[in-house]
Formats: sequence, structure tokens, C-alpha cells
Amino acid sequence: MLKLKLTKKLKTMPTMVAEAEKPIIRPEVDKPVIRLREVKRVYKVGVERIHALDGIDLDIRQNEYVAVMGPSGSGKSTLMNVLGCLDRCTSGTYELNGRNTTRLSSGGLAHVRNTQIGFVFQSFELLPRLNALKNVELPLIYAGGATWLSRRTQAKEKLVRVGLSERIKHRPNQLSGGEKQRVAIARALSNNPSILLADEPTGNLDSKTSEGVLKLFDQLHREGQTIIIVTHEEIVARHTERILHMRDGRIISDEKTGANRVKPGSQEAENE
Repeated sequence: MLKLKLTKKLKTMPTMVAEAEKPIIRPEVDKPVIRLREVKRVYKVGVERIHALDGIDLDIRQNEYVAVMGPSGSGKSTLMNVLGCLDRCTSGTYELNGRNTTRLSSGGLAHVRNTQIGFVFQSFELLPRLNALKNVELPLIYAGGATWLSRRTQAKEKLVRVGLSERIKHRPNQLSGGEKQRVAIARALSNNPSILLADEPTGNLDSKTSEGVLKLFDQLHREGQTIIIVTHEEIVARHTERILHMRDGRIISDEKTGANRVKPGSQEAENE
């Protein structure tokens, strides 16, 4: 019996080693971190009703890397606002980590934003009078509960993680566009969010700087971060693993990039 058990263990060792060598971490991959069912967002403009979202069904699982594309007025920005708990759906349900956010109070939504969601914006949205370190500390201050030393340590760790260990004391006007976006990403990561939402994160950057930011997103994805990017650039979307196309408030296609995915550092990426 002992020999049989030992033989079974030895047979499983190569598999265990192979699994340990996989570069991308996918914790609880079958569990959706985001679940939308029949989500609608209707705005009233005078007597007209505008259906910005018209019955969205969507699951996004942990560690997925997703792009949302669509023309102006397609609903992609409204979808991001709902996912980021910046806006409420008119009807339907939005569950984040199994919790129905549609039933939360304004204070409850603010708590979710501060603790579970990281935001990256096209225009960086850094406070000009604060240096990089203090900008990254802000979400930790809003969330509360952490000591000054703990906040400072976490903020430094996030800046090191995005490659800005030498720019900690620099203010936004002393940083390049790419460095500003890295500070914004570090700030978004400060509370170890469940999801990272990026709205046109390369929109204000040149192609070379954009590639550096996309490489950083790729690295974060490999480390297990769930990332959702809104972009109008096909080449940016193809850096992700999955592309959602929207039109008239609906998701009209949901495709895996597969072999068409552009990996940062590849020859195609270098030629963007």
C-alpha cells in the first residue's frame, strides 16, 4: 500500500512542476468577479428616453484581460461607469465578487470604489501640488484604517512595482506623460483592487510610451490582476485576451483574441 501511494505521488510530480511553471496566475478562474444580468441604463432628456445600456449580460472572471470597444454613443463609457460604481443601472443586477451592488447605498458604493476598484484615466487625474508618493497614498487615506507608516510603505511599494522608484518625490509637472500614467496606475493599485478599470489609458501618449504602459498592464495581468480597458484603438485592444464590441447600448460581439493577440515586446508591438 505504501509503495502504491509513493508511486502515485511520483507520477503526479511532473504535472505539479509543469503547473508551477505557468506564467499567468488564475486564482478561482471559474468564479466571475463581475456578473451583469439584464443591465439597463436609461436617461431622460426632456420627453426622450435614451437607452445608454440596453439589457447587458456579462461575466468577467478573475484575472481576465478585457477590452471594450465601440463608436461614440455605443454605451462603453456608461458600462465602465456602472462597473466602477460611479453610476447605477436603471434595472438589472450587477454583482461584484458575489455582492449585488444595485442594492447598496451611496456610502456603500463609495466603500466599494475605495476598496475593490482601481481607476486609470486618460488624463491621469493627478493632483499637481502633491508628489508621486502622496498621489498614490490618496486612496489609502480615503479608505481609512491604515497608519501613516503603513500608507507610506504601501505607496512606495506600488511605485516600485510600476518602475518609478527614482521618481517618488517628483510632482506631476516634473514627470513625462508615461511616468504620469505609471503614477496613476500605482495609485489605482494602492488598495489591491479586485478589478482595474482603464479608460483610454494610452489616449494622451505617443506610440512608444503607449507600448511601455501596455507592457506594464501585461505584467500586472500575469501577476493575477483583472483588467478592463476602454479603447477606440484596435491595436491596444488586441493586447488583451478578450474584446467586447458595443453598439446602441448592447454587446454585439464577444471574441477571444487568441492567435491575433499582440503581446507587448513582440515585433508587431514594436512597430505600432
